[in-house]
Amino acid sequence: MAMESKFAIFDFDATIINDNSDSYINELLIEKHYARRERQGRDHDKLSAVDLRRFILPYSIEELYPVYNWPTRMNAAFRYMAEDLDCNTNEILDKIKEIKISDSMKKLINYLAEDDYQLLIVSDANKLFIELILNENGLLDLFAGRIFSNEAFIAENGLIKVRPFYLDHKKDKLPYKCVYCCEDCGQPSICKREIVRDLLENTANKRIIYVGDGRNDFCPALDLQEHDFYFVRRGFNLEKYLDDENLLGKIKANVKFWTSGNEILNQIKSK
Repeated sequence: MAMESKFAIFDFDATIINDNSDSYINELLIEKHYARRERQGRDHDKLSAVDLRRFILPYSIEELYPVYNWPTRMNAAFRYMAEDLDCNTNEILDKIKEIKISDSMKKLINYLAEDDYQLLIVSDANKLFIELILNENGLLDLFAGRIFSNEAFIAENGLIKVRPFYLDHKKDKLPYKCVYCCEDCGQPSICKREIVRDLLENTANKRIIYVGDGRNDFCPALDLQEHDFYFVRRGFNLEKYLDDENLLGKIKANVKFWTSGNEILNQIKSK
């Protein structure tokens, strides 16, 4: 019998980190909004912090996600930040570097690595931010070569540019058509089910742990088997999505719920 291969597959935003790496820059946006209002001689106290967060980006940018995809939305956001708020790329990257990974999540990741799991990240964020955060938290080497996300780079004009995953990884270079991914946005840049399937289809004897929080973490669960583990973060969109018993019933794997890395680790050790 072939030796068993073990894989631990993580989402990134609100999973490995507690924040959304793209939305984390909202704090920087607020600072820039205040600065702009002061330059205009306006009293920023008249616009509450709640209002600023609610209208942090113009609606014309926010509506790009449901129509197109996350990279399209973020490219527009980066352009707006530069042109309207005088926010440069280094300020954005420095802000991203502030994001911390919890000690319990680090403990879980290191335990899995020591237990011979191959660690993977599959995320609709972007590879530039993910690698920066992992490097700042001392975990980049554990995921080297196994981060599957939208490519991002600094373009000639100095702006961060995010490139949809499908342009680099699909032969037809067209958005994914997964029925579940399309519930979130019109032109999905990534389908985690297809990515995981492509990565592991030639591995016969495998055991998988999947950890996620969002609705786009549902479709990869459909290919997990009875001996696999599917960890759903409590209080986030994936748990709410699985309130639908018809959807939950489609999953063969052992479904577990978690709030911290320690909780996942304890459940893995007791299995």
